[in-house]
Amino acid sequence: MIDADGFAIFETDARVVRWAHAARVVARDVAQRGEMRGPDNLRHQQTWFVGVDALPNDRDGSVDGTPLQGPWQAYVPKLPLHPAQLSIIYAGYPKQDAGESDANHRFRLNRAAAHVDGLLPVGADKRRFALEYHAYILALPLNEVAASPTVVWRGSHHIMQRALRDAIADGDPAKVDITEVYKAARRKVFETCEPIPLCITAGQSALIHRFALHGTQPWNRSEDPSGEGRMIAFFRPECAGGAAEWLALP
Repeated sequence: MIDADGFAIFETDARVVRWAHAARVVARDVAQRGEMRGPDNLRHQQTWFVGVDALPNDRDGSVDGTPLQGPWQAYVPKLPLHPAQLSIIYAGYPKQDAGESDANHRFRLNRAAAHVDGLLPVGADKRRFALEYHAYILALPLNEVAASPTVVWRGSHHIMQRALRDAIADGDPAKVDITEVYKAARRKVFETCEPIPLCITAGQSALIHRFALHGTQPWNRSEDPSGEGRMIAFFRPECAGGAAEWLALP
């Protein structure tokens, strides 16, 4: 389903509409809680609510008794789901944080902070290692705000997965420093792959390959009368077979 492009968009589905409505009600409450509004969670001068594991869904994805069902289920393994990331982008994103380098800010502005999930910076030198082994990424918008869409570089999963397979080989992914390989593969993606904004709203959904290079576009001039921002729930369930399955699956 996503082998060619690295993503697929599913059009509006009544089951997804019901879930998104229920999740939006919960998400608005979560985003306003005092303990959730510290600098670790509200970044870029409060234009991004990071919201990792912030949506209190059940392990089947249901929220307040509303089941999570949709067209992607025909294409992914059935896996237990973690509390979804509740990513909220506000008007003006991204503003430059204090302490953020000019280079990092430009990368966020010009390249949407493009990344592959699970390849995490470690230590003072921020060397990257594969530490999380997702089976897929599922994006579920919770409202009608279309600004700052997720952007995916079409076909990038082929380049990124091949580079990481070659670098890790038979090693332990958690112990192989992939920093330079990752940067080189990302440059190749920028040179050869087309960035595609996933302009979807509540009721639609997107399935993204776990090796796809993706990020978040800056806020454009879109209106947000509600002031609640662009809200998307992201699920990234872990591969049942761990690192070996993560690296081997097509």
